[in-house]
Amino acid sequence: MDPIRKKIIKLSAHYPYKFRAVDVNLPGRIMRADRSESECKAYIMSAGAVTLISNMRVNVGERIVGYFETVGRLAGEVTDIDGEGFSMSIVAPSKHRDKLVDKLTWLHNLNKSGIADDRDGKRFVPTLAECVISVVTGEKYKCRLIDMSIGGMAVNVQLKAPVGSLVQFEDASAVVVRNFEGGIALEFVEKPSKQVIQKYFMRDQL
Repeated sequence: MDPIRKKIIKLSAHYPYKFRAVDVNLPGRIMRADRSESECKAYIMSAGAVTLISNMRVNVGERIVGYFETVGRLAGEVTDIDGEGFSMSIVAPSKHRDKLVDKLTWLHNLNKSGIADDRDGKRFVPTLAECVISVVTGEKYKCRLIDMSIGGMAVNVQLKAPVGSLVQFEDASAVVVRNFEGGIALEFVEKPSKQVIQKYFMRDQL
């Protein structure tokens, strides 16, 4: 198991409200129990908590639901308030928390690499994470889909492929543009069909 991922799982399990995981820069929207909404930006996130910038006035202990680019829906309670925003716990089943760990690990490695994620288009979080990619020699690899945009996708997979290598995902072909610890980033040569997008995202916006 990726050591960063293992550490996030271990620490978030024991210190879900205190563990400072990774620096992020994820725009999103938050919603209070009264259905009022506001834009926000998450800048520190672990598998147990998130700290964000927001103009919305909230109260400690209040339940909040947030929707963030790359990681999707997060729900929890406000634990601390400061002048620019607040911190909230993340309450989620172990399966969802495990997926969040995968995304945070990918973001950590992306930031550490110093390479910008310049894929075109908004990134969507999958509703179906398990997928298969194949390489030109015919081998198939099971992987976990982290996110996808109109320009490409990132997956956790036990495969180190040279940059420029061609792979197949469903009915779309893609090239490897980056290797990171625990996975690869791909750029689509051709856009996946609407059927594939709906299969993994149940969306038609891409």
